[in-house]
Amino acid sequence: MLMCGCAWLKYRRLNTRAGLVISHYDTLGLEKDCTHSDIKHSFIKLSKELHPDTNPPLSPDLHQRLLAVNEAYSVLSRPHQRRAYDQSLSVGERTNEGMRQYGDIRTNAPRHNVVRPHGTYADPSIYANRDRTHDRDYEQRPYYGVRAIKRKLPNSYIAAGAFVFMAVGAVFHFFLAKLTSDITIHQLDRRDQAASEHLQLVRQQALTNTKEIQMALIRQRANDSAANK
Repeated sequence: MLMCGCAWLKYRRLNTRAGLVISHYDTLGLEKDCTHSDIKHSFIKLSKELHPDTNPPLSPDLHQRLLAVNEAYSVLSRPHQRRAYDQSLSVGERTNEGMRQYGDIRTNAPRHNVVRPHGTYADPSIYANRDRTHDRDYEQRPYYGVRAIKRKLPNSYIAAGAFVFMAVGAVFHFFLAKLTSDITIHQLDRRDQAASEHLQLVRQQALTNTKEIQMALIRQRANDSAANK
């Protein structure tokens, strides 16, 4: 999709007076389903008609048309560039669906939102361009949707409120992180204490029992483990 969009920007020709996009097929006077032979024949024919030897002296308009014909042929005569160009045309056609031209303005907005007394575009989604006839309907409503706040607050109040909210959130986050850390450390201390007590018990048993008793205990544990399996 991105490549098609880039091709559309690269290969399109714009008639600024009419506000219309002229494709390379239009430049050569051909349809989109034309063959390579049609493209070559039309290019040769137009090149002869617009060549400076045929139209001395060559006017700026004819020169621009000749450049457009050469550009159109350079794109459409190469199969891979033609495929990319055809895809870009499809993207451009979908993008331009519903677009209308109002003087120098090209948009899909309704006419009453574009043509104003000053002839400029006015986006109704911008607060300054709103329909002011409905302002009275909102005079008794709270500005922020909160009943305690009836009017718009200065920006300094909003900035101060945001700073206080951030400060409270930072303090809450600090205490929450500290509480979580204390709980984790306490659990680790309990595990270390249990492991230490078990190690002391093993050492006492090793010092109390003889080598024969220890080997017997090991064999007993191995037998119990095998029996449980």
